[in-house]
Amino acid sequence: MRKKILICGGGTGGHLYPALAIIEYIKDNYPLCELLFIGTERGLGRELIPQYGVNYKMVKSCGLILDVSISRKILNIIKFFYWLTLGFLQSFKIMLKFKPDIILGMGGYICAPVLSAGIFMGRKIVLHEQNYIPGRLNNFFSRFARYIFISFGDTDKYFKVKKSKIIFTGNPLRKAIGQSKNIKPEFKKWGLEKGRFTIIAFGGSLGAEKINNTVINLYNYFKGNDKIQILLICGSRFYNQLMKGEKNIIESKGKFILKIFPYISEIQEIYRISDVIISRAGANTISEIIKCNIPSIIIPYPYAVANHQFYNADFLARKGKAILVEDKDLNEEKIIKIIELLIKDDRKRYKEMKNIEIRDAKINSAGVITSKLMEN
Repeated sequence: MRKKILICGGGTGGHLYPALAIIEYIKDNYPLCELLFIGTERGLGRELIPQYGVNYKMVKSCGLILDVSISRKILNIIKFFYWLTLGFLQSFKIMLKFKPDIILGMGGYICAPVLSAGIFMGRKIVLHEQNYIPGRLNNFFSRFARYIFISFGDTDKYFKVKKSKIIFTGNPLRKAIGQSKNIKPEFKKWGLEKGRFTIIAFGGSLGAEKINNTVINLYNYFKGNDKIQILLICGSRFYNQLMKGEKNIIESKGKFILKIFPYISEIQEIYRISDVIISRAGANTISEIIKCNIPSIIIPYPYAVANHQFYNADFLARKGKAILVEDKDLNEEKIIKIIELLIKDDRKRYKEMKNIEIRDAKINSAGVITSKLMEN
């Protein structure tokens, strides 16, 4: 089948990685399709999308920040509509040349001018919402969408549209994540030992200082423990500071193993060796935890728009797959208590969490979405 599909999305991993999963699936199963991606000038997309053989175009846009003073709010609104108009004209020009059959919006403010131009030109649009609570942009454009794909089954109640439009697909994940169970566990590669209770901690692609400091502070308590090990992915911006400030811990020859990395691209290998994840609650992370069946300690980022990370984390906690710790309550004492709870009585609590299955893990999200994109 030959179709022209335009995909647009913001520059963060939360929007891009699900888009890449869909791109992978389309290229593997519908090689005659033409794909075009419209994204931001900044962010990961400009580097990642072309690696998948997809043309990447940029248009002007900006977000709309309203939780500020009246004067700043007015300036933000003026700025938003100025860039929206310019981005609309750029998108219109791109679409005149590409002539897409359908437009898939993955979220992020870049979608505002692109979807607006697509609606003006009479193109079919569909949306994907990664988070439990829909973003303002997806809520607005939902009335114009043919389909709205949701990552959490309960998200449909937040859209004021016909339920027939809303399809539960889960959050698309790259093939590498789905295949992580087939990877041979490699502990030595990361300076770890096979047989220990392995905890992986990270705070998203940029890292999270509070998570980093909390994990580092676990060392003094566990330094005599030869049954546990922790790998911390601290984020590139914090790495040099940690390596200098915690040199005595990093070079320690104690029984406890603590390894620090700035970033690891082979995250599927890390998931394969992890018993427990400590992380923020971005939609991708939640979906990857579900897919890879890893019990977790989840700390939602408290300043996320509409507090959406809390609702992502709460979903996983209600399913029994995670223990939710709010950022204001995060400290080493809290995490120590949870770790000890998980491993006591021959890891009873851990095994209970491990044995819980969530239906989302079995959905071929990219396949379901693609099948709808291919409809006439």
